Amino acid sequence: MRIRQIGTLVFDANTNIVVDANNQDALGIGFRVNDLYDPQPFAAEIAFRRATRQQALNAVNAFARELHSYAQRRRDNLPAVAGGALVVVEDANGGTSLQSYLRDGSVTLLGVEATSTGVLARVRVTGTLINPFLNYTYTSTPLYTLLPYERRAVTLTGTSDAYLYVSQINQQYFNMSGLYNALLAVEELESATGTSRIQAINPASVSSGITTQSWDAGWATLTRANFSSATSGTITYTIPTSPIDIYRLFIEIYCPTTPPSNARYLVSWSEQPQIAETISGNRSWYTPALIALDQALSPLTLEIQSVPTGTLVMPIVLLPTDGVYVFNIISPPTLTGYRAAVPQTNVAPVFRVFPSGTIYGPPGFISSRHIAVFNGAMSPSLSGAYASVGIYSHRIEPAAFA
Repeated sequence: MRIRQIGTLVFDANTNIVVDANNQDALGIGFRVNDLYDPQPFAAEIAFRRATRQQALNAVNAFARELHSYAQRRRDNLPAVAGGALVVVEDANGGTSLQSYLRDGSVTLLGVEATSTGVLARVRVTGTLINPFLNYTYTSTPLYTLLPYERRAVTLTGTSDAYLYVSQINQQYFNMSGLYNALLAVEELESATGTSRIQAINPASVSSGITTQSWDAGWATLTRANFSSATSGTITYTIPTSPIDIYRLFIEIYCPTTPPSNARYLVSWSEQPQIAETISGNRSWYTPALIALDQALSPLTLEIQSVPTGTLVMPIVLLPTDGVYVFNIISPPTLTGYRAAVPQTNVAPVFRVFPSGTIYGPPGFISSRHIAVFNGAMSPSLSGAYASVGIYSHRIEPAAFA
């Protein structure tokens, strides 16, 4: 880790990080896979070389004062960053593009000694970085005409297999009148040839009074059930046995009007007693269970009770529990868009829904350059319905701080 700047202190021949006799970079803070984007511990030893002892101590005083002052206010144009001194490290090209902010700083004077070139004051500074070092400029990846329930493999624009990326999302919906609850899933893929494990499963059979409607979702022909004349009924699904993994079961039940208070769904499969939940008028997505595809689960039976006619039940969706970021957006109809931003880099509020609503999910996501995106948005009319997604990615260089 080659540190170039802390606060306004730019390191040079007279103020620098103490390294070993071979002039190697200072020890890094560590690259932690499981909690990469959490606050990171930081420590470094700094040498201040000045002409006199008092000048050396004054340099230490000024540095400590600055750490305190920057901790007292939020960063300019970054309202989600609750103070901290800027820390800049060298990137792979020798530039100064990788940054973070240091909070909870502590400065310890290790010693003052006279040398042939002046007085040397050595201090140790520790604290907490609000996030790993990342590039505060971004590359953008636009996804156009994302169809309802489309799953699409994506390679982030202007990126490399050598790095990781933290990305934010801006999604808009078009020709989706009545939309009040949408879901977006982002799955990291290991390589360009990686295969997504996200699955959507069509109904195998429906009871009387329920019709089916199919549409092209881009990656598959999918089918939804329409309670055209029934207010209660049963839908069955054939669950695949591969790829073997642990999945979250997602069910979308779209009611065109507010359902009565006794509306509910019941889901069950072999060796699984019924799971029941009330159907709400302000959301359509439900997550009743985890499913392990290590044994035959078919048939999965979904019973719907006391819903308005015109209620739509979409293909059930299986999302792996690991490696998938899920954004669940709820808004009064009609939902037109939302933003889930990276807090350390965004000048606007991290979450925004249009019209005003709620987002359940993380502030952005971390991945390699290869991902799969699933657009879980549906409206009564499929004619011309689509979404666009903008992904804005900031580079993380693990070697810069490992």
